[in-house]
Amino acid sequence: MKLQHKAWALVLVTVGLCSLAAMFGVRWLVGDSFSQLERDRAAREGDRASRLLSQQVQGLSATVRDYAQWVDAVSFAQGRKPDFVDDNFDTSNMGYLRISEVLIVDAKGNPLSSLAVGPSTELAPVSPERVLALREMMAPVLADPSGRTMLQTYRVQDGRLDLVTASAIRDPGKPDDVAHGAILMLRHFDEVELQRFSELLMMPVRLSFGDPGHGGELTHLAPVDDEHEDLHAVLQDQQGRPVAEMVLSLDRQLFLAAQSLSLTGMALSALAGLLASLLLVLLLDRLLLRRLQGLHHDVQRITERGPTATDHLQVSGKDELSALGEGINRLLERVQLDAEAQRVAHENQEALQMQLMQSQKTEALGRLTGGIAHDFNNSLAAITGWVRLAVEDLPDTEHPSHEALQQTLKATRYADGLMRQLLAFGRQTPPKLRRLHWTNLIEETRQMVASGLTRDCELVVDYRVDDDEVDADPTQLQQVLVNLLINAADAMQGRGRIELTLDALDLPLLPVHAVRPGAAGLEAGHYLVLSVRDHGTGIAPEHLDRVFEPFFTTKPKGRGTGLGLSVAQGIVVRHHGGIGLRNEPDGGAGFYLYLPASRRDAAVDPLTVPGGEAGLGRQLLFVDDDQLVRHAWSALLERKGWNVTRSRDGEEGWAQFVQTGKRWDVVLTDQSMPRLDGVGLAQRIHATASPPPIVLMSGHVNEIAPELVSSLFAAVLHKPVDAAELQRVLQDVLAGVGTTPIAD
Repeated sequence: MKLQHKAWALVLVTVGLCSLAAMFGVRWLVGDSFSQLERDRAAREGDRASRLLSQQVQGLSATVRDYAQWVDAVSFAQGRKPDFVDDNFDTSNMGYLRISEVLIVDAKGNPLSSLAVGPSTELAPVSPERVLALREMMAPVLADPSGRTMLQTYRVQDGRLDLVTASAIRDPGKPDDVAHGAILMLRHFDEVELQRFSELLMMPVRLSFGDPGHGGELTHLAPVDDEHEDLHAVLQDQQGRPVAEMVLSLDRQLFLAAQSLSLTGMALSALAGLLASLLLVLLLDRLLLRRLQGLHHDVQRITERGPTATDHLQVSGKDELSALGEGINRLLERVQLDAEAQRVAHENQEALQMQLMQSQKTEALGRLTGGIAHDFNNSLAAITGWVRLAVEDLPDTEHPSHEALQQTLKATRYADGLMRQLLAFGRQTPPKLRRLHWTNLIEETRQMVASGLTRDCELVVDYRVDDDEVDADPTQLQQVLVNLLINAADAMQGRGRIELTLDALDLPLLPVHAVRPGAAGLEAGHYLVLSVRDHGTGIAPEHLDRVFEPFFTTKPKGRGTGLGLSVAQGIVVRHHGGIGLRNEPDGGAGFYLYLPASRRDAAVDPLTVPGGEAGLGRQLLFVDDDQLVRHAWSALLERKGWNVTRSRDGEEGWAQFVQTGKRWDVVLTDQSMPRLDGVGLAQRIHATASPPPIVLMSGHVNEIAPELVSSLFAAVLHKPVDAAELQRVLQDVLAGVGTTPIAD
């Protein structure tokens, strides 16, 4: 057989086998890849649906806890406020809170009151059979002597899913108080709730109550037809028992696309193999085999004439293969040079293209925010105005809608801040500075993210300074803090401890001190430093210098835009501060936020605008070891015009009393505190020249000898204290009215 025929046969067989392998390889790869994509999508949708339903249970639990820790609820459980249920659980309130049934029992589990929303939205008592079943579910809550056990579960009754939560009734002002009873709230997850849930998920959802669990699997896929499949997500009660399944209807577009793509790929592979075979045979015959004979004769003639440039060949011999090898080597050498030149040119072009895209993104964002800001802010202003009118029209602050209106005002301020943040990123608006307390903003942000933004993370706050005033835009600063907290939670997959530390720093540092991350380049002065530290895996070293770049993100697609940290850096810089980060030695990442301490500039809006309050301009020293009490009541007093200085215990209060040089108008102190109690602090203050009046606010007044109370304190308040009563007592003390009045 001629070499020509052997080459043809070899080409046809080789290309045919390769094409066949490619066809089956394409079919397997495409099918497996798209099947994995379908499974991943189903897992994500099932997890999202479960989390959204769990958030509804947690929201209902928060409502139960709020009612259960209300003083009026304690009074009702003790039989001292019979109108509690009628005042708080009418038709409109239960409809607003989306509560279907309410059951209140005493400490022994005996029913005190029950309400159920009927088909016509009328309220009626819960049936005795359901009361008996609900009491059994509340048994673990009542059995806990500390009263801290919460019931959060699902329950199937009469072919319907119910969301059930319960909490013990406890006095919020008495941490060691026993449970006086329990409140249970139940929401029917009926067709209306299911329709609302489907709209939230943007896909059809139904419930299945037959054989939930399917052998222990929490999620599984069940094909319906070639175009649809059902995702079954198991719902478990508080004991881990499956009670129902959420069935999500998913399309099988990926499956259909995989089938179409595999068939197309196989057809193209077969066609490509056929064309390649014909082309190779033709090229081999015309461009190689026939020319090889000519090249052989040419090489012979060149050899006869004398030496040629064949000394550059790597293949020994003087036949046609050596000449072909030389040509191939030269061709490859040129190809390599051309490829390198094209690679460099391509990299330069891609770099220029990326810069252009970044510039276009920033410009587009600026134009977008500038275009909608005017109309959006007008709408917010209208909403805020009407809501404020509604607040003023309410008869009193105890109205059920008062808190909802206040939350609406907070939401409008938050939306206005978001718009100003986008405008600030587009360089179209500066921050609106006002004097504020860092700690107050941190506590408000903690309450905001507690609704689920940080998922199951624990927030630990350490305040190491009491003079925490800064000049800043509160909304923009809150956005920075929320972004850092969400990033910290994402770094730990929603579980772990996030540590916030507020400290002070004087710049420049001494040469012996290490440079703080983010502090380089800041002007000399006194700064407040907030560190936000997580315990995740940290930031990859190659990403440390890029995390503040616009649109750069390491989060999966759909989880991050890459704008958060770049916006945060822009906000901090416009506040004349700095932000930095580092990987902590014991794991996790830490962000450090530097803001200059307040200059008390008259051009900056003050903390409060009292307007004729009795405490305007007065200096008050507030001593209490409870951080929440200290910050909450300080904010209340500052709103009334007081200049409040906070202390964590008696020793720190005494140090501030004698070292700050201030002239104190009133001292407000707790009794039971570490290191130095309220009586000891009062004795030290009375030993000084011209001591100010001292007001005792404590829940342990009866433990103090009456003669000490009358000799040391100008007034005594029993915790829990009413805000109006506190303000009245402080006014009387300033006016010198009475001696040692005791307010209950």
